[in-house]
Amino acid sequence: MATYTQLDQQEIQTLADYYQLTVTEFEALDGGNGNSSHLIKTKEKTYVLTVCDDKIFDEVFNIGQLLLLLEKQDMPCTRLISTINSDILTSYNNKPVMLKVYIEGQVHDNLNETMLFQLGIQAARLNQIVAPDYLPTNHPFGHQLFPRIIGLNIDKKYEVWLANEITHLKSNLSDSLPRGLIHGDLFNDNLLFENGKFKAIIDFEEACFYYSVFELGMAIVGNCFSNTSIDFNKVTALVDGYQQIRPLEPIEKDSLQTFVRYAATAISYWRFNKYNIDMPSEDNADYHWQMVKIANEVSAISKTEFLAAITNID
Repeated sequence: MATYTQLDQQEIQTLADYYQLTVTEFEALDGGNGNSSHLIKTKEKTYVLTVCDDKIFDEVFNIGQLLLLLEKQDMPCTRLISTINSDILTSYNNKPVMLKVYIEGQVHDNLNETMLFQLGIQAARLNQIVAPDYLPTNHPFGHQLFPRIIGLNIDKKYEVWLANEITHLKSNLSDSLPRGLIHGDLFNDNLLFENGKFKAIIDFEEACFYYSVFELGMAIVGNCFSNTSIDFNKVTALVDGYQQIRPLEPIEKDSLQTFVRYAATAISYWRFNKYNIDMPSEDNADYHWQMVKIANEVSAISKTEFLAAITNID
């Protein structure tokens, strides 16, 4: 979680007053994008206070509503705290603020097959929850945005490659594919484990009503590659766990490879847009090329080979 907004002790306590909490300790948290989060402690509990720097109130309110819905469904995820007036948001400098229960657990850079099996189960549980109608119906960095950077001539080679990916997706995304509630960003930094046991999914900023199989595509890209090479043992563990709860439909099995490629392309777009347009960074200007390599790696595998490698999916 990033710290674009720095809060001092008085500002932290002023926000905590909305929840009738007395802060004994606090510290800024690093990581993430678009939010500024602080760990705050009281004598009784620990919380995470998040200032949403790049989202409007309506967007954050909907995330809060979703978190309350997921709590009712007993999903292992962030638990939102309401104010003493039962509001799910407060504000700081006209930016939305939410308070969440701190979850004990660790982020792991390299999930093993047992962890991935557990992730598959929880992803499928999430995808089976009826999506509320206030969720977006496109992924926040999905293919509908890709054309925006074509012709900017910032990275001509990448723009040509992305244009070809747009053509591929137009030919391979079927309206018959099931849609549902997805987290949309199941990378390892949004997953908590404790002693090898799955603990929680966090950061639902990308949640939407979208192709259900996109969830698996993104999780595979985020957790089943070593550099730019796919680890099919990890993919198998993830998909096996998923199908314990929600067996994939034939059209989803047939499309899974496309959605792994799509997810890598979407992340490449996000990185390009972030580090070349929104927040230009010389250090990260070429960061999108890692995902291009992953997408190309996936596209080079025959569909027969892809499905055969995942022994329990055919």
